[in-house]
Amino acid sequence: MCGILAYYNRNGISQEQFSQSLSALKKIKHRGPDGEGVLIVNTQTGEFRYVITDGTPSGNFPNSISIADVSKTKFDLLLGHRRLSIIDLSNNGHQPMADNNGNVIVFNGEIYNYIELRDELKKLNHVFNTDSDTEVILKAYTQWGADCLKKFNGMFSIVLFDKLKSELLIANDRFGVKPLNYFHSDSELICSSEIRQIKEFKRGLTINDETVNNFLAHAYLDYGQDTFYKEVQRFPAAHYAKFNLRQGQNEIKPVLYYSISETNTISQNPVEQFKELFTNAVKLRLRSDVPVGFASSGGLDSSSVLYTAHHLLSQKQTKPDLSTFSAIYPGLDGDESEFISIIEKDLNIKSNYINPLNEFNIEDFENHIYHQEYPVQSTSYYAEWCVARMVNRENVKVLLIGQGGDEILAGYHHHFYRYCRQLILQGSFIKYFSLLKKYSELKGVQSDSIHQKIIGEVKLSLKLRTGLSGMGNSLNKKWNKADKLIELLKLDLKEFTLPTYLRSDDRDSMAFSLETRHPFLDYRLVDFCFSLPNEYKIKDGWQKWILREAMPQMPIAIRYRKDKKGYTTPQDIWINRNKPAFESYLSHLPKEYSSKNSNNLFLKYALGAWFKSNK
Repeated sequence: MCGILAYYNRNGISQEQFSQSLSALKKIKHRGPDGEGVLIVNTQTGEFRYVITDGTPSGNFPNSISIADVSKTKFDLLLGHRRLSIIDLSNNGHQPMADNNGNVIVFNGEIYNYIELRDELKKLNHVFNTDSDTEVILKAYTQWGADCLKKFNGMFSIVLFDKLKSELLIANDRFGVKPLNYFHSDSELICSSEIRQIKEFKRGLTINDETVNNFLAHAYLDYGQDTFYKEVQRFPAAHYAKFNLRQGQNEIKPVLYYSISETNTISQNPVEQFKELFTNAVKLRLRSDVPVGFASSGGLDSSSVLYTAHHLLSQKQTKPDLSTFSAIYPGLDGDESEFISIIEKDLNIKSNYINPLNEFNIEDFENHIYHQEYPVQSTSYYAEWCVARMVNRENVKVLLIGQGGDEILAGYHHHFYRYCRQLILQGSFIKYFSLLKKYSELKGVQSDSIHQKIIGEVKLSLKLRTGLSGMGNSLNKKWNKADKLIELLKLDLKEFTLPTYLRSDDRDSMAFSLETRHPFLDYRLVDFCFSLPNEYKIKDGWQKWILREAMPQMPIAIRYRKDKKGYTTPQDIWINRNKPAFESYLSHLPKEYSSKNSNNLFLKYALGAWFKSNK
């Protein structure tokens, strides 16, 4: 897990641009405090040199020069890297990494199945010099070209220079876990882990009014490839692009290499099949040469990760040494201490707690917004920030979390309503009323009130179908037009909910040099869940039914929790305690945004804080 930079200038990189590149790497030192790597390339000849900087680890780097000698070298491509050492902690894992063919890579993320891939490549006569997953990527690219991406089970953003073809391979993982941003003009290409790096080269970026207005009106973030700046794009998940450096290519053309499969073979025992896939997903994500911890919210998803990891580690250790990390709010709405405590006692593990409400101060909140690079939708993101800091204080570098479970297993309330809408529209009335009755009993809510919400959903669908709906926003229409549950799950996974959670998680964790891992986003598990009939996701009133069935070792109080909280915080109390500070953010809003109406005043506070931190 790291931070990367690729800067290409067709006309050659000047000393000023080289200095800007070094500044861009310093801006993301938090992502990789364990070392810096800089390599410059003449893409016309393929020659490259390592540049020894203050952050370069001690060791022997062939073809290396000092910063003072850079001015004597002709080059047009710079590849930079900040390292957070997780796999192969030696200098052998240092990046940028070059192979015997002259190909060079900078890579952010983890390839969890690198051991299996390395064994496969050894059988194809590839020789390895390190124990790193970075070298596995290079060898896999040599063997399979861009098709190697289909073999990777992991999270990654990659920029790879192919010497023979004189082209760059740019790639992002299947679900965009590791964000990759880029700027492109006729003569320049910049790829970076964070937008602030691009700002080191481009001081006058233009605010994207459309994205800002969509945030204020609907709290939308991270949809499509647009960012809060017109000139900066988000590289799409599950895509790669080849950028030719000889032919003067002047546009990025992403190519899709992965689509969610809905045709996987389901065995006669889907619960066991799910359990096997999930267990293997957790097992792969336990691979680490540094300490691993676990997020614990007391909810089903994080608890499933924790109990599965405990089972796997118990096979190797008499008493697994597990540490969990939780945000709590004793006595306040949103607190889940009761459920976290049940898990702590059941597994006899060490729990670490933090109360973000007590941690909060306005300067820290502004630092959080600065690292987010976007405004936030609620204070729950600040809670995530506080948990990441606590994990860092305990010297844990890897954290397994439950993100993604709701999107693949229909865990949100709106998933239930949309599924009921689907049942009504397809004429499955008996099935619908049976499900409604069980759901209302389970939740302790009158079935009439739930039924009215669902009828409202049905009416909205019919209005959208006939063009009678007055909803002018194209994003709202797209989300509301999805009549089938599986369509809505795909939208939430790829566009509406998960991308924001992943980007936020990346920024908050990496601000404290922490790598987060997501077992529910193992692509094999995702494909399997999307191949399942809906009844395995929502059944007898229960959402995420198959996950509950697959976790018999979990306490009933957790396995069959009836309330769905999400990552909630006592936001009203939070704001009221700090109202003058929050209201001061409104003065930082440009007039065209301060005059906009918003149903959620916190969005204006957050946007004002973003403008303040991005001056």
